[in-house]
Amino acid sequence: MKASAALLAALVASRAAAAAPEPVFGNAPYDAAPARTGRVKVEIDFSAAEQILQALSEDKLKPGDPSSLQSLPAVRRQIADSGKDPGVFAGDLAASFLPDSKPATFDFRSVRLDRDRWKVALAGLSADREKLAQTAARRVEALLPPDGALAFSADVEITFALAGIEDHVLFPDGERRLVVLVDLGRSLAENAGTPREEAGETLSRLSAAEVFRGAWEAYRRSAPGWQKIGASPVDPLERAVATAAPIALFAFDKNFFPLSRWIHDDMIRAIDALNQEITLLADPKTDLAKRSEILAALRRPGLRGDPAVSAGVYLADGIFQTRGARALADALAAGPEGLFAAYEASSAVKKNGLPPLTPKWRAAPPRR
Repeated sequence: MKASAALLAALVASRAAAAAPEPVFGNAPYDAAPARTGRVKVEIDFSAAEQILQALSEDKLKPGDPSSLQSLPAVRRQIADSGKDPGVFAGDLAASFLPDSKPATFDFRSVRLDRDRWKVALAGLSADREKLAQTAARRVEALLPPDGALAFSADVEITFALAGIEDHVLFPDGERRLVVLVDLGRSLAENAGTPREEAGETLSRLSAAEVFRGAWEAYRRSAPGWQKIGASPVDPLERAVATAAPIALFAFDKNFFPLSRWIHDDMIRAIDALNQEITLLADPKTDLAKRSEILAALRRPGLRGDPAVSAGVYLADGIFQTRGARALADALAAGPEGLFAAYEASSAVKKNGLPPLTPKWRAAPPRR
């Protein structure tokens, strides 16, 4: 009996532990405990960055180094993305050992000059490889609605000296896999000398942002809430805002949450722009040229994008901070109207500082 009682007590304790909620890791929505785990796998590979840095740390370039580096998958992608011949890669690598050299495409010279600093940063990050990958995967899962049979994987390959000005490049591999190529020097340009934990936070958040972008797209392809046809003239705007909303959360450091507190003025301007565009699109008197201008702006990427779309991140964080992670997940699963309806309910809560949406967002025929 004693053995049975002990076994029963252990079983109860085990079940209680398993049922206990996972901890919340911070105020950022991407640091909430995921409703479901095991759907996203992230692996981080530092081998290209390590071998490039090793080659650049020698007194002179070894004859076999260019071809050895070009055999690495990350470097092959790096060269392919540049649109240049492999000879340009080899030439810039060799030129980095010459004083006053100017790179044609791949800036290895700046990496070589700061090689001691990069050795320290890379050693710490590489040692934390598994933790960084797990954190990135957890952050992706924190924002993915729990419904649906989704499995998504990503390889994050770390290198140096990407061509162009971007700090990372995406290589989709089918609908449920992605390769993210990250320029370590550029992504950590502002904090390469900061503590190991801060550098890891930057790399983990960048990785999570791009992996989530791919997983979010895969999720929306089959999610029922995103299959509904919108009959409203406001539908394209709502869809653009709701699509961008959770992705944009990763653009903010975890210390900026709640966004309504720390960047309140930006939130006011963004939601005001959103309300203005909703009003114009919902008004049957708005002329076709103005409608076309608004819809064209929704398709503009980057810094020239429509400021109304940037309001999505404030809608998402407002829901999370007011009503919690489950409410945000439900809103994202329900599609564009779900996000707007959930934010409307959140902004109605007294003294939370969330500006209201114009009611004209829902003054349209229901989706079918």
